[in-house]
Amino acid sequence: MYLYRSVLLASFLVAFEAWAQVPTECLEIESILVDACNPSDLCPGSSEGQNEMIRFRTGPQATAIGDLEADWPNNSWRGLVQNSTTAQLTATLNATIESCGWLLEPPGGIIPPGSTVLLVTSTAMCTAANSFASLGDTLYIIFQDAGNTNGHFANHNNSTNAPAASPDGPQAFRTLILTYLPTACSDTVTYDRPQLVNVLGSYGGNSNLNDGATAVFTWPGVPSVSYINNGCQAPVIPVSVDIEVLSGSLCDGGTVTLGSVLQGDITSLQWSGGTGTFSDPTGNQTTYTPGPGDVGNVVLQLCGEGNCAAPVCTTITLPTGNAPVVTITADGPLALCPGENVELTASGADSYLWSTQATGTTITVGQPGTYSVVGTGACGSASASVTVTTANGPAVSISGDDVFCAGGSVVLTAQGADSFVWNTQETGAAITVSTGGTYTVVGTNSCGSGTASFQVTEEQAPVTTINGDLAICSGASTTLTATGGPDYLWSTGEQTAAIQVSQPGTYSVTVENNCGTSTASVEVTSLVVTAAITASPSSGVAPLEVSFTGQSAPVDAALAWDLGDGGADTGADVEHIYLEPGVYTVTLTASASGCTATASTTITVLDGPSVISSITVPNVFTPNGDGHNDDLTLLEVGIAKVDMEVLNRWGQVVGRFERPGQAWDARNFSGEQVPEGTYFFVMTATGVDGRKHEAKGTITVLR
Repeated sequence: MYLYRSVLLASFLVAFEAWAQVPTECLEIESILVDACNPSDLCPGSSEGQNEMIRFRTGPQATAIGDLEADWPNNSWRGLVQNSTTAQLTATLNATIESCGWLLEPPGGIIPPGSTVLLVTSTAMCTAANSFASLGDTLYIIFQDAGNTNGHFANHNNSTNAPAASPDGPQAFRTLILTYLPTACSDTVTYDRPQLVNVLGSYGGNSNLNDGATAVFTWPGVPSVSYINNGCQAPVIPVSVDIEVLSGSLCDGGTVTLGSVLQGDITSLQWSGGTGTFSDPTGNQTTYTPGPGDVGNVVLQLCGEGNCAAPVCTTITLPTGNAPVVTITADGPLALCPGENVELTASGADSYLWSTQATGTTITVGQPGTYSVVGTGACGSASASVTVTTANGPAVSISGDDVFCAGGSVVLTAQGADSFVWNTQETGAAITVSTGGTYTVVGTNSCGSGTASFQVTEEQAPVTTINGDLAICSGASTTLTATGGPDYLWSTGEQTAAIQVSQPGTYSVTVENNCGTSTASVEVTSLVVTAAITASPSSGVAPLEVSFTGQSAPVDAALAWDLGDGGADTGADVEHIYLEPGVYTVTLTASASGCTATASTTITVLDGPSVISSITVPNVFTPNGDGHNDDLTLLEVGIAKVDMEVLNRWGQVVGRFERPGQAWDARNFSGEQVPEGTYFFVMTATGVDGRKHEAKGTITVLR
């Protein structure tokens, strides 16, 4: 094996040096594996940034690996290394090559002129991630020192939801610069992230679909970029041949023109196979004429030879014979009664596609229409069609008057079938009915039966009523609605079911239908609501507390206050503090039985001295009768309202403050002195400046 590799390597080097084009510049970048594969099952703990690769070609100078430097789009340059680790990586990768290619480390770290080089972004690469199996060339391989785990290049920025036919990500360029340091010569290439393609040849989708995205650059001159995706394969050019049909077919005795699709270093071609002849057995394109032994499927082969010891071959199978003739047969009549089906069977081809999208030889249909099938064989396709119709089943209907007056009758007549049976058990097309209800008939003909129903109403003489609010507010209106129609005539002359009235009085309506008339009347009355306000005082210095009293008729009307400064309240008696000077309009609204009335008054508040309210609760007092600190007195400044409870340790209220200036003498509500000890208080207060005060704490009673 070693001898074979050595001899093969020597022949490759000779062929390589003769074939390779040497750049006139120091180096030329050929491709970037932007989105490297990194399968977790094969490469546990590895990252994409350790498996990306750059393919470039050196110029006319010998290049030491220490004289190269990369300016990555992401991450920093860590330098190139060549050591036992890189030697082991190279040997491991060479063991995976199935074609005739080979990987070399630069001898003594020096890359010969005009060499094709593969730069791997980390010595921590996973050798199983991106396959070298199809390498058919000799490449020098170099490695960046380990340490960069994140990607050096940015992957696509298209939608990850599903692949799309065109890019949908924003334009985003990424640039790589590779420099030969002794002469400061460099090559710069740029790719656009949304243009990176997935393995389907489209754009976007999940990360697995995009593994293998590669940017390919032309040289010499200003590089242009194209985008490919060969999946989880290293950026090497595999040697392969393929065949494409350019025109023609061997069916019906014809000829076929074939073309070759080549990849890699192919130096010669050979066409073979079949019993016929090739117009050019060694050309890139040839025309095959079948021979007398070419029946059924004919297998043709194309082999290409290059630097590899063995040729690379592929085959194509071409059918011969005639195009199919397709027919459709039915297992019964093509005119169907409702609910019936017919089975259609195609013949004359190998596979079938029906107009219903069904595949297979037979389909079952139950709807009228034209059914077609395309049958496909080795030599083409043909179609056939049949038309299925529906025979009429009974379409049953009933005619007649649907309303009659009490004591009368109507005649109902059925149509659309040959014979009839009614739900009254009568037979025949017509019946006479004298009671209201739903009448049903079943009609039958040769294709089955059908059913129809008819609703008959026994109408009585009208009975009318009038609904609506019969009490209206002064200046308002109400809607009166009559029932029992269909025809109405009001005492106002109006002829609709509903009328609107705004005056008290008697209103009547006469209703008429086919069976008689009916009259009803109602009395509409008016309600009156009034409101009045008493305010004390009506003026004063801020903060000004005003007491309001509201009066209304009726006396049980609901009262709502707008206090003029944004405040609001309800009820007959209201107190309110005005904190700021100004003139305030107070409005009282009285509501009863859907009617309202308003009254208003003006409160004038004059400018007064500014007061910042505060309140403090002492935490100890001594009710021992010595005349000093015998009562608990709150320390108040500008307090308008106070509410405070004193509780013992069992949560029982033993004292209460309900107004400013009040004191507690350490007696409970029964007049008994409370024991010495610690008590709890909860206090809320409001200052004349509108401030809210809240406090909780303890009070100690000492005697």
